[in-house]
Amino acid sequence: MKKPVYILDAYGLIYRSYFAFIGKPLTNKEGRNVSAIYGFFRNLHGIFAHHSPECFIAAFDSRTPTFRHEIYPEYKATRAKTPEDLHAQIPIIEEILTALGISIIRQDGFEADDIIASVAALCKKDDRPCVVISGDKDLMQLVGNGTTILKPGKTGGWVPLDSDGVAAEWGVGPELMLDLLSMTGDASDNVPGIKGVGDKTALKLLAQYGSLDGIYAHQDEIPGALGTKIRENRDMAYFSKKLIALCEDVPFDRELDHYGCSSLDMIAVSRLLMREDLPSLAKLWGGVDADKQEAGIGNTVEAQKKTTQKSAYSGGDAVHLPPLSNDLPQIGLKKNSGTYSAVTDPHELARLIDDAIASGRAAFDTETTGLQIMEDRLVGFSFSFKAGEGYYVPILAPAPELGEKPSKTMSIAEAAPLIRKLFETAGFHLILHNAKFDLQILSRANIISSIISFIHDTMIVAWLLDPDWSSFALESLASNQLGLETIAYADVVPKGKTFADVPIQQAICYAAEDSDLTLQLWEKLYPRLENTKLLDLYKNIETPLIPILARMELEGIRLERGPLAEFSQELEGKIKEVEKSIHLTAGREFNIASPKQLQEILFVERKLTPGKKTKTGYSTDTSVLEDLAAEDILPAMILDYRGLAKLKSTYVDALPDLADSQGRLHTTFIQTGTATGRLSSRDPNLQNIPIRDDNGRRIRAAFRSENGKVLVSADYAQIELVILAHLSRDKNLGDAFKSGVDVHKRTASLIFGVDADQVTQDMRRVAKTINFGVMYGMSAFRLSNELRIPRGDAAGFINTYFATYSGVAEFMNETKEKARSLGYVETIMGRRRYIRGIDSSNKIERSGAERIAVNTPIQGSAADIVKAAMIRVDRALTAQKLSTRLLLQVHDELIMEGPEHEEPLVKDLLRKEMESVVTLEVPLKVSVESGKSWGDFH
Repeated sequence: MKKPVYILDAYGLIYRSYFAFIGKPLTNKEGRNVSAIYGFFRNLHGIFAHHSPECFIAAFDSRTPTFRHEIYPEYKATRAKTPEDLHAQIPIIEEILTALGISIIRQDGFEADDIIASVAALCKKDDRPCVVISGDKDLMQLVGNGTTILKPGKTGGWVPLDSDGVAAEWGVGPELMLDLLSMTGDASDNVPGIKGVGDKTALKLLAQYGSLDGIYAHQDEIPGALGTKIRENRDMAYFSKKLIALCEDVPFDRELDHYGCSSLDMIAVSRLLMREDLPSLAKLWGGVDADKQEAGIGNTVEAQKKTTQKSAYSGGDAVHLPPLSNDLPQIGLKKNSGTYSAVTDPHELARLIDDAIASGRAAFDTETTGLQIMEDRLVGFSFSFKAGEGYYVPILAPAPELGEKPSKTMSIAEAAPLIRKLFETAGFHLILHNAKFDLQILSRANIISSIISFIHDTMIVAWLLDPDWSSFALESLASNQLGLETIAYADVVPKGKTFADVPIQQAICYAAEDSDLTLQLWEKLYPRLENTKLLDLYKNIETPLIPILARMELEGIRLERGPLAEFSQELEGKIKEVEKSIHLTAGREFNIASPKQLQEILFVERKLTPGKKTKTGYSTDTSVLEDLAAEDILPAMILDYRGLAKLKSTYVDALPDLADSQGRLHTTFIQTGTATGRLSSRDPNLQNIPIRDDNGRRIRAAFRSENGKVLVSADYAQIELVILAHLSRDKNLGDAFKSGVDVHKRTASLIFGVDADQVTQDMRRVAKTINFGVMYGMSAFRLSNELRIPRGDAAGFINTYFATYSGVAEFMNETKEKARSLGYVETIMGRRRYIRGIDSSNKIERSGAERIAVNTPIQGSAADIVKAAMIRVDRALTAQKLSTRLLLQVHDELIMEGPEHEEPLVKDLLRKEMESVVTLEVPLKVSVESGKSWGDFH
């Protein structure tokens, strides 16, 4: 067989590399952005390392308008202008490619896609394999007849795609991709398609009629509005097809053997990469000069990989990348090659467990039939106590085929005491990734009931080191931190099956790899906790919280269906009333849920001021409607309609279906879900139930205690304002809390210059909005919109506020300066958040970073205090042998359920433990209530 031709969609890789670092761009010592250069050549090295191409072409777009622009001037007209710092890197990339010995093809009037299509056609004619390196959906139409795609993997590396792969990903094979795209269009290229027809509808039509031609041969048979769309947009569909179809006869040197790349000039490319201050990348390509020159590099991208955070302000120096980020994303990943085996003999497992305990630490992971804690079962478990090695213990295995012997497994009864030994050996360090899930699975299998050993969680470690990181999934961290490509779940578990259906020999590598990589991550990341002074937070707050959250989720909270069913009917009536009022105000009926019809009503018929623009016109999202409410009554009515509709669909109608057979609802608390440290909640998200109106109270009223029990709520009073008073040391704000008066009324008295008894409700409302708004960087514009007052008045209120609470203004300025100096801010308990963009020349980006810098110490400290309180309360309940248990944490509120006779004791316990969790300049106060339902609490 002839050697395959590899052809790269160069601009696709350049753009992907550049935007992979958006928000945290890589710069050289001259301050120039080199993100695209770094990502491009890291990727390219990975391709050559894994595929060893001997014939390689880099296809570039035309510098002049193409033939598509001639037939459709609006082609790609909606695309944003290429950023200047990206544009400047393209000639450098071309220069390095040429020096390396890679052939570049660019032809005026044609796109890179046309060049790629022409090369693929030549390969087909020459009976030669062609490998297209791109993630562009337009190129999927080329797959087949010897042409395959290498597309970017989700966690790095490149994934091969053949005809079956295209069909699996897009719902049609390569032969129908052009028809599919002709119908759906392409917003990024401004290709229209058939208006109102998306992927789902297009796939359904293609399945029914076979092709675009088949659809139009039967266009009169398609009923309703869809048929009208199809018929009215026939010309546009075929015009789109003409735009998307690729040209296969681009003029260039068509002798494919001229594009050989068997002798790459590594020295030349290394020197050019050194010139761009990328010594590690130069070294990766094998340059002999890289080691000699690397030591002389100053504050470069590569130097940033090796430095820790500066502890003092250093003038105008660039902020270094934070600890988790100082290993740049691994783009050319290597396959993990661990040594893994199955253990089915209890005696052998006992020996290995003893060896693990003797080593002092081991990683552990479970395999299950799914991710539903209350439903799924344990399939097996793995452990590793030496990097590169791992063991899988199967509990369940698929039934044998006819005539085959059943696979040997180990029963839970045999495995349980040995698992418990790992968890219960004092002084032993057990390491998991997303430990809460494993604890719950083992608890439901009655394998563990107590935890004595110190549990580690590599997901928590990574999150603490850089809470804004994009993904804390094991495969993502293994890619980024270890440079290893993991086995994908989809490659092991067939669609529609579970891990229990995977033969043991196939399950071994996937399962044992998880433990091995968890151990390797822990060994790499854990030492950084001490270097960044995060170890105390990890040991004393985040890790002890894991088993508490696990128990809370398993316990759940009782939900009564009746009150919600009744409320659902009421909401249905309210929604219809609001809908009628909207239509009456608008002067005609229209689909309120249709952005297009809403745009027509608001911006054409009522001539309101448009805000931000989207691909489909001017935005009608919530923030835009809130701004427009100052101009017109209709946007406020639409917001009311949306609020009621969301309340009904998201909570009132959905919650009952999520309860278990015992009527208890089990939310999932996400410990790594926010950068500030606050817990988030999902499936369902109980933290988003409205708290300030009667509608929210009606929903909460359906959450009730069991018979003979009572719910107890403990809520920190205005905790973020208390923390602001503590951090700012502002006398007026501190005195307001210390005197025990209504702090919002006190603020109103000061900024309006009246006695406390003269403060009106409107004055207090203004003060309350400002009190909470300033810590989120509320502008005069935002305040005027929220309070429906003139912007000048809003600016005056804010100025008076800062004059009154001058310590707050000083704290905010000092915090921003500290963020610029150190690159991060900290909470009272030492939690860090890295502030990217704080020195940006872009005013919007810089302002956003400043708001984050000010808010994080306040909101993050509140999160730390609430978590510490949960731990203290849980320990106190256990120490006093009470039956009351924590059920929920919602913002600053803890909700418990326990026997009625324990209620007085629990209330006293809550006040004592929660108010003394930390000593502040301003005392913490806790409001404690009890009742039969959550809705009973204020």
